[in-house]
Amino acid sequence: MTSETALQALYDRLRKRENEQLKQLALSQKMATITTHKAFEALQPDLQDFFYQDNLYIFVADKEEKSYSLLLQVKRHTQIINNDLWSCKAGFFQDCIDSAEPVQHGPKEILKAESTFPTILVEAVRTGSKAIISMAFRLHDQRWAIVSLEYKKRTDNDLQLNNRITSLIPQLNITIGNILMYTQSVQLTTSQIHASPIVSSPSVRAAFMPPDDVRAQIIGNSPQIKIIKSQLKTVAGTEMTLLIQGESGTGKEVVTQYLHRLSTRSQQSLIKINCAAIAPTLIESELFGHEKGSFSGAIKRKIGKFEQANGGTLFLDEIGDLPLVLQAKLLRVLQEKEVERVGGNKTIPVDVRIICATHKDLQDEVRAGNFRADLYYRISAFPVTLPPLRERREDIPILVQHFLEKHAGTVPPKQMGKKMLQRLDLHPWPGNIRELEHVVARAILMTAGPTIKNIMLSENPVFVRANKIQDFSPQTLADFEKQYILWVLRRCNGLISGTNGAANILGIPATTLQSKMKKLGISKKFISLQE
Repeated sequence: MTSETALQALYDRLRKRENEQLKQLALSQKMATITTHKAFEALQPDLQDFFYQDNLYIFVADKEEKSYSLLLQVKRHTQIINNDLWSCKAGFFQDCIDSAEPVQHGPKEILKAESTFPTILVEAVRTGSKAIISMAFRLHDQRWAIVSLEYKKRTDNDLQLNNRITSLIPQLNITIGNILMYTQSVQLTTSQIHASPIVSSPSVRAAFMPPDDVRAQIIGNSPQIKIIKSQLKTVAGTEMTLLIQGESGTGKEVVTQYLHRLSTRSQQSLIKINCAAIAPTLIESELFGHEKGSFSGAIKRKIGKFEQANGGTLFLDEIGDLPLVLQAKLLRVLQEKEVERVGGNKTIPVDVRIICATHKDLQDEVRAGNFRADLYYRISAFPVTLPPLRERREDIPILVQHFLEKHAGTVPPKQMGKKMLQRLDLHPWPGNIRELEHVVARAILMTAGPTIKNIMLSENPVFVRANKIQDFSPQTLADFEKQYILWVLRRCNGLISGTNGAANILGIPATTLQSKMKKLGISKKFISLQE
């Protein structure tokens, strides 16, 4: 083989491996946002592109682990035959649990001992499937789950497929746990949450704030926050690099503190650095340190953030603002696990867990040439996206209560008036949780009595949505009134009367609002439409 042929072969292997990593990353990112059965089943094209399977099944044990049921199926052609319960002691499930690797079962083996296999897999081999490849994994609450891939034919070798299955198990673990958790969470309706009183009482805190929230300051009971906390608890004990994404003010630093406290490095340092707040000429010295005399002003040796965080966690905030030249050096440190101070010639080994955060879309930054693709793949092994406050409004009462107590000082916490709470619920929150905290703190300062009856909001919620001013083109007063009434009705989930109803917020009787709706042609189907 000539050197040119060898180089081409090496290039092809590297390109193939990169494509595999891209597929896994894309699939993991889609799975990280999934909370429902239908959303998972819609992943069929992506799963097919990754596993090349014909059908996929996920079996989950009950909490007592006495039996298994089929939780999910992603089927290419056929429909489910039944959804029986199968004994936990059946051979198939025990084989999977006993093995640390994917287990392959052929048609002859399954048909010979069909009573120990789920009937849906028995039917699969009877209709022509050549192999069932399965692997067991533990869910959030430590129940066993089994993923099974059904193949009509095989196109790759066992090692390649086993590697793909194993690489996706951590994300699959989280996604299935999220689906189970979301199914339980939807029982708590938005109307119930909005009807909850805002008072400084132990009963409210007990109802809305689990003990670990107070300690770690991740406040909220919305389905999104429950899912994120579950994800964080699952990954906290590992050494995976995390990428926390979200708008400014959504709590990325708080999440980092939560992760560090739950990790095995919790007794060591958590070192933070904001890549956007330091001049490009100084950030290399801040990260890696420098030797005395290495540049003008270097009057003594400086220990960098990587060395300071040795044995602990390093939080790189706003990683998207890191200059390109330093991105290459950071990638080398992540790969080699050693640093070299500016002006030095000695490599220093470091043992650091990296958590990155950004408000930017790093995939867009990669496409624009502002962020290295190889560094992005390295730091986004486990992406977590924090929702903006406007997408988790049911958490506003809990957050308000938290900030009322946080900023009370030595005096009893004040209460938030119900009408003020309604105003807070309608605000678009472009500054997210940070903005809410400032509003509550300012209201406490400006209120003499025990109840806050007036608040100052930065912008008019009628004209603001999703961090930007809406483009209201010239229109008649009736058209404008119709838009505004629809806007309020949607935020009240179509509720017209009552304390949390649209009529109360608009300051008009419910009968008047109903008359206006009839006159303006506003029906329930318009209220349910997305804006």
